[in-house]
Amino acid sequence: MSESPQCPPAENVLSLLHSLRQTPPRLIQSPPTQPRRASVALILRMKPAPGIVFAGHEPEGWTGEVIPHDEWGLGLGLEDFFRLSWVNHPLTTPELLFIRRAGSAPSPGSSGSHARWSSHIAFPGGRHEPSDESALYTAFRETWEEIGVDLAEREFVQVGRLDEREITTSLGKRLLMILSPFVFLQTTPFSPTPELQASEVSSVHWIPLASLTPPFSPQEWSHIEIDISTRLSPRNRFIRWALRGLVGKMEFGCVLLPDEPDHVAEGFDAEMEFEEPAEGGGGSWINKADGKRMLRLWGLSLGMTLDLLAHLPSATPAPLILSTTGTRSKSSSPERSHAYAPRTPVTVTSSFDDQWDAARKALEASSASVASPVAALSPINEKASKKEIGSNGSHGNGNGNGHGNGNGNRNGNGTPVSEVGRSGAGVTSSGRLGAKVDVKGLKGRRRRGVGPGVTAVFPRFSYPDVNFWIWVFGRRYRQVVKGWEASVRGPDRASDRRTNWSGAALATFYSAVRQALVVAIILRALATGLGLGGLLWWGYRKWAGDAAGRVEL
Repeated sequence: MSESPQCPPAENVLSLLHSLRQTPPRLIQSPPTQPRRASVALILRMKPAPGIVFAGHEPEGWTGEVIPHDEWGLGLGLEDFFRLSWVNHPLTTPELLFIRRAGSAPSPGSSGSHARWSSHIAFPGGRHEPSDESALYTAFRETWEEIGVDLAEREFVQVGRLDEREITTSLGKRLLMILSPFVFLQTTPFSPTPELQASEVSSVHWIPLASLTPPFSPQEWSHIEIDISTRLSPRNRFIRWALRGLVGKMEFGCVLLPDEPDHVAEGFDAEMEFEEPAEGGGGSWINKADGKRMLRLWGLSLGMTLDLLAHLPSATPAPLILSTTGTRSKSSSPERSHAYAPRTPVTVTSSFDDQWDAARKALEASSASVASPVAALSPINEKASKKEIGSNGSHGNGNGNGHGNGNGNRNGNGTPVSEVGRSGAGVTSSGRLGAKVDVKGLKGRRRRGVGPGVTAVFPRFSYPDVNFWIWVFGRRYRQVVKGWEASVRGPDRASDRRTNWSGAALATFYSAVRQALVVAIILRALATGLGLGGLLWWGYRKWAGDAAGRVEL
């Protein structure tokens, strides 16, 4: 992969923020059956380049240049902040804040969910309380309670929000809550010292955006196995054992990051070994090859990260994971926008209200206006397209992803990248998620910040036949993915903006998963029954033959 001219990090981040503000987020209405909601905060900062000295922080005996207080950026608007010299330094590093959930056992009387998310890598946030004024207030309150950072202070500015996500359980059958992600920017060179709630958070990590931006090298990508039996039958050990043998495990893609905390909770031992949750999927992992502990970013946290990075400027599409001979491409100069006013959010219906009907109607409207999405989109600038950030999985938005925005697709199942076709929905043309998508002709310019990333939270299964049956029953899912791809590549239509593509993809994918598991279990049960029956028949015939021989003697 050839190297493109690299633009200063500050220009990339400012372009990301412009795109974020100009992309109306999809806000999902809570269905009457599940009003529960939650909010998280994605916090960006510009870490000053080494060697830059600020007034009041001079080393002893320093006689060189210092940055005065009025040029730190406190209270400045975004445009003025990104004109500051220290912000525009080529070695200034944009970073995103993550937390690692505490790994201690849940307290007596707790629900046990604490243990389930032990050591998971996440964003600060939590559930909406009845006393909270809004979803934004929930993000403020939860961030303050968990890490002691007040996002309402002058050091931070809210710069936008991402598409809301539906969090489900029981293989997408039951809605747990609607998640609202808000994005903030720290406008000072010095981050406030966190005060971590040790029962909730064990450490805080500032991760450079460069480490989170696709494509990733094979050494930066892995997968996490989740024991599905603990979700389907959490109490009955025998049923869990049977399910584990019948359907195997789920496999989610994850990004491997160095475990180098910036702050740790009081009493937390940075060298301690976290106890893996019963179903698997812990956020901390030790590489046996070199003994280093790594962070594993996956699921919704990965999806929302890819949602955010979908707004970065890019010149060419790229896979989520590089081949062993590939090199990471650099972004070209961003398109600078001067219209900075935030767009009005678009309210969409939960997929648990109408399932995939909204997506179907959008597809019908699309097919009525043009012969096909491919035919309509193929003339649009086939020489240039934006880099796509997608992932297995919703995020979510890969946002995914698994949900609405993401770039690229990572080859987490061993398929050579040279064989991987790109789909804006984060699936490969060879059917990485059990869905083969025809992407021929979809080479137009992608609107930045609009791209499915929900597939970042979609799993594969360890048994190939289960993935095959998911493909068999995934026709509606593939239709939604094609419609989502068309909405990304084609003209900007109001019907597309009002469609809950992430919810439709989530509902149709897990509908196919449930049907696939039923068929796989039935076939395995039949095969097991026939095998046992044949074995018993053979044993009976052998016993009868031996008995007859003894009688003749």
